[in-house]
Amino acid sequence: MKKHWCSFLLILVLTGGCRHQTKPLSFYYWKTQFALNNYEKSVLQEHAVKSLYVRYFDVDHKEGDAQPAPVSPVQLDSTVRSYRIIPVIFIRNRTFEQLPSSAITTLARNVFGLVTQINQSQQLITREIQFDCDWTERTRDRFFEFIRQYRAIAQQTVSATIRLHQVKYKERTGIPPVDYGVLMYYNMGAITGDNNNSIYEKAVANRYNSYIRSYPLPMDIALPVFSWALKVRDGKVVELLNKINISQFENDSNFTNVNTNWYKAKHGCFKAGYYFKENDVIKPEHVPAEDLLDITTQVNQHTNHRIGKLIFYDLDSTNLVQYEKDILKKVLRNTD
Repeated sequence: MKKHWCSFLLILVLTGGCRHQTKPLSFYYWKTQFALNNYEKSVLQEHAVKSLYVRYFDVDHKEGDAQPAPVSPVQLDSTVRSYRIIPVIFIRNRTFEQLPSSAITTLARNVFGLVTQINQSQQLITREIQFDCDWTERTRDRFFEFIRQYRAIAQQTVSATIRLHQVKYKERTGIPPVDYGVLMYYNMGAITGDNNNSIYEKAVANRYNSYIRSYPLPMDIALPVFSWALKVRDGKVVELLNKINISQFENDSNFTNVNTNWYKAKHGCFKAGYYFKENDVIKPEHVPAEDLLDITTQVNQHTNHRIGKLIFYDLDSTNLVQYEKDILKKVLRNTD
């Protein structure tokens, strides 16, 4: 009998070890109105997405203003109640450059109040919040104190976005007092009119990867599934064009194709809500599927496979239709 029990336990161990464990998957939602279209709903359903990181509002302290103010609070519709929502508050770094220490508690209370107000509009209860701020050595103490004050008021889980430069120079920029971080693995290059990709450039990433392992916070990772285009005039970037699908220019007689998939305006014209002068160049930037797979390979290598959940930026059918249907599943498998 003992022999049979041993054999049975061995089978359980072997089959358990072969079972595929899927990592949690989530998305950032970065529009001012929460209203999912059918394509976006189908993506969430296909991947069994339970939680969404929703931008609630920005906080900015513009020069000349007496105090920080919220910018473009989100408007939620009733479908938001189908998901576990983590509010994300984007705080411009200049807010903490100008904010006196004596006003930090007031800012934390005001942010908590507006989050509560937005939640009440759809009878939501949120038990977590994320702060997105590209803090610096100069602003870290005030930003970190803001987080402490908010935690004392809200009594909930708090996370923060972490940039690669904050990982590499952690002794200078500090470690935020949060429960976990989200490594923003994109927007790492300079926005220029040359051939480099400002969203993801492997050579740039390699300057930081080796520092990820020693970062003392548990971290999830945010991956880019967005695209944009740069308007280049006389060799200089003059505007960032969001939500642009470069295929819009392919059959437009106002533009001519140059340098593979770059386009040049033949004369002054409007396109997709933007104005282009004659000879303006449109440079698209996008992270192809093979780069998404390469990112997870790199991060796995430098974290001993300690990637938590994957959060894709951002949930928008304009972005997602540019990828093959199974790309998210392939990326998930590549993180195991």
